[in-house]
Amino acid sequence: MSSPIVSDQHSRIPLTIIAGAPGVGKSSLVRHLLAQTTEQIAAVVADASAVDLSLVAQRDGPRLLLKNGSVCVMSDDDGSAILAALSEQSQPPDHVVFESSASTNPRRLTGYGYMPGYYLDGMITVVDATSLAAHVNDLDGQDRLREQLVFAALIVVNKIDLIDDAAAEAAQRILSRVAPMTPVVSCQYAQVAPSLLLGAPKHADSRAVVAEWSMEYMPVRRQRTGPRVSRAPDAERCRSWCLIKDVPIDRQEFRIWAQRLPSTVLSGRGVVHLRDDPYHQHFFHLMGPRWRLERGRPWGRESPSTRLRLAGLIGKRRPSTRTVSEEAEAQWVGEPT
Repeated sequence: MSSPIVSDQHSRIPLTIIAGAPGVGKSSLVRHLLAQTTEQIAAVVADASAVDLSLVAQRDGPRLLLKNGSVCVMSDDDGSAILAALSEQSQPPDHVVFESSASTNPRRLTGYGYMPGYYLDGMITVVDATSLAAHVNDLDGQDRLREQLVFAALIVVNKIDLIDDAAAEAAQRILSRVAPMTPVVSCQYAQVAPSLLLGAPKHADSRAVVAEWSMEYMPVRRQRTGPRVSRAPDAERCRSWCLIKDVPIDRQEFRIWAQRLPSTVLSGRGVVHLRDDPYHQHFFHLMGPRWRLERGRPWGRESPSTRLRLAGLIGKRRPSTRTVSEEAEAQWVGEPT
């Protein structure tokens, strides 16, 4: 009798959805991620405008192989067939980025994360800074924006170079009203550090902060403030952390630590060794204001230890903590109540 196949976060492909209205910079963002990421990702896009053609090493119909090992596949339908084919490859990609059609309902987009072989890493919604500021007195427009952002794990405010300070303040007020718990990253030309959207690389670079995990360790200082729209791009303020622990961690202490993480920590990935379940891996995932811990496969021949990768923002703007409402949104998946 064959053993059952264990399907946990370790064996599934993370899927990031890039959503937003026409002209906000979705294709530009995908193009930037394909060019700058150090992981081997696959992007499903509507047309070739999402690819820097100078990076193309080989073309096979709708499939473009890039020089850095990533792949871009053009799709003229809903993309389900291509997503299925990518997950069934002998060597599937490390991450899949899906550029959505502007007409697709956000709720339907989240369904792609439940396809066999995938889990939803997060929905990134791109908005135009100039259009956002124009909604300051448009209540109907704000309602439509709220519907666009309801499933977003992170909001990318693009084209901040085209607005002044007054417009930035107006944009901030609108986002605080329609999406008060969703983190915001400001950028121009859709240039956002890939680790903020796709998670810190599996292999920490020389700029990553390496530290031992403890319940008291916080990547950045915690101070309370709301979502911020800045006229200064956030890409250069990106920082990553690699936290390690070679002895088992108390489950409740880890949960308290995760709930206390500053809202400027935008993504987190890794495996946790829990004291009360020492023979199974537990996969940690954080994107925006929500996090979860999922029981996975046994450690087997792997040495049990906690290894976490975080990415977030530091710099001139003071970081903030999640509010009580945000902590209530944190997901504790696969855990006993």
